[in-house]
Amino acid sequence: MRRNFLWIALGLFSLIAGASAAPQLQQGSIVNAASFAVDGSPNAAIAQGSLFTVFGVDLGPTTAVNVNQFPLPTSLGGVSVRVSANGQNFDCPMIFVLNSQVSGILPSNVPAGTATLVLTYNGQASNAITFPVVARMAGVFSRNSSGSGQSVIQNYISPSSQPDNAINQAAHPGQVAILWATGLGASLNGDDRNLPAPGDLLPRDQVRVYVGGVQANVEYAGRSGCCAGVDQVNFVVPQNVEGCFVPVVVTLNGIPSNFTMMAIKNGGTQCDGAFGLDSNRLDQLISKGNLKTGSIGLMRTRMQLAGFETSTESGAAAFVELNGLGLLAGGSSMAQGSLSANSCAVANYRVDFDNGSAGETPDPMAAYTIRDLDAGAAISVAGPNGQKDLPKTTGEVGSYFGMLGNVLNPLSSFLTPGVYTMGNGAGGADVGAFSFTKNVPTFIDWSNRAAIVDVVRSQPLNVTWTAGQAQSGVVVITGLSYSVPKKVTSAFFCYADPAAGAFTVPAYVLNAMVASDNGGNTLLPSGTLSVGGAITPGFFEAPGIDLGVFSVSAVDSKSVNYQ
Repeated sequence: MRRNFLWIALGLFSLIAGASAAPQLQQGSIVNAASFAVDGSPNAAIAQGSLFTVFGVDLGPTTAVNVNQFPLPTSLGGVSVRVSANGQNFDCPMIFVLNSQVSGILPSNVPAGTATLVLTYNGQASNAITFPVVARMAGVFSRNSSGSGQSVIQNYISPSSQPDNAINQAAHPGQVAILWATGLGASLNGDDRNLPAPGDLLPRDQVRVYVGGVQANVEYAGRSGCCAGVDQVNFVVPQNVEGCFVPVVVTLNGIPSNFTMMAIKNGGTQCDGAFGLDSNRLDQLISKGNLKTGSIGLMRTRMQLAGFETSTESGAAAFVELNGLGLLAGGSSMAQGSLSANSCAVANYRVDFDNGSAGETPDPMAAYTIRDLDAGAAISVAGPNGQKDLPKTTGEVGSYFGMLGNVLNPLSSFLTPGVYTMGNGAGGADVGAFSFTKNVPTFIDWSNRAAIVDVVRSQPLNVTWTAGQAQSGVVVITGLSYSVPKKVTSAFFCYADPAAGAFTVPAYVLNAMVASDNGGNTLLPSGTLSVGGAITPGFFEAPGIDLGVFSVSAVDSKSVNYQ
């Protein structure tokens, strides 16, 4: 079931030009080459025999150099990396070098514990950085080379047919899938420079693959047989799991990898429901290549923090042209907004908590945005409690935002059940005039909110709610944990059926979160837990766009501590 997959070791790294000078590294700049798990997160250690990437300034040549044959060199393009641990020095086999980043293999015989890394380019040594070494720490490759979004997974059909998993090439329950990763452990023969010896790197009962929250049967967990440092995990797609963005995570002795996604369809190869689209609409959009899209969302948020309750109601709209083929084929972090039912995913972010601020999460759609679309001066929202406008955001062509409720008066609510009409008046330069109506049902009520104060990450978390009248769509459970000393924010997302009334967040999901630590800053909560309901997205038509999506959500949040 193995194929030539050397490109995963050679071509997953961006090319950024720069000048050559003395190499400069920052503490925390070495990461697993598949997961890119940020320093300080629970899965950030580098495993023996795994692929790593180190980022910095003036690390190598301005033109990328890739390795192209065995044995792998310990010097490539004038760049070498030496790791020291327990009084021993180890030269790393090199894979890829560039002035901004260098990738190699951590030798299998580097002892576990704290190690020191020094990079040398053209005889000039960098400053030293330290990092943790462990026996095993899985990282799963993703198609967008970010450690999130669509997994690098193949659907095994036959030795000569193993198509890449995608929303239009979905796997079937009961089918074998091949997941590509790094970090399962030291090579079997201790040789990291030559074609690796095949075979399981650890007992299969210590390797768990969760697909949509269901544990899959693992048939192989070892080196790929094609590439040093590259692992594959062959597993059987579980029954009763289906969706376009089904979360996949590998745990080794209980420690989770990064979370990625795969597509699963019970019959046929194109999944239904990607981004809320049926197969016919999805076919039409795929055929267009670039997509002109519009989205309008209304949200109610209630927050309980240190005994105080606040309430906000807002509306936002965005009109953009996207690289649709790239988005649909490669997947992105936005898939966290489209998870399959009864499943969870986790992401960790490196942030700067300067002055109590957690910083900004990168826009996952930025890589797919071609241009913004002008839809006019404002988007109007009219409902049972009157009409309000979402004005255009200053300096942003296709972005609109406005407050709908009174934050100082939680009893004053604009978003109540009923019929709403949205429109853009005379329209804009790119999007013509439109108007449509949608029904907003009663929101769900988080029934055990008061009972949850602390979240123990090693134990499952049960959440209950009461579904609103005629509530459809999905319940989204979200958790955030902040560590000021580690400069890490962890976020989990779980999707559940509103009619179920309850959902249990698995312990392996919570174990991927950083422990809460606000660093003594009373202005920043240690963490938050949110339970919200979102109606099934509705579609609208407008001149100048291929797809318009309307959504409404209500979220209840409270501050909690993740222990």
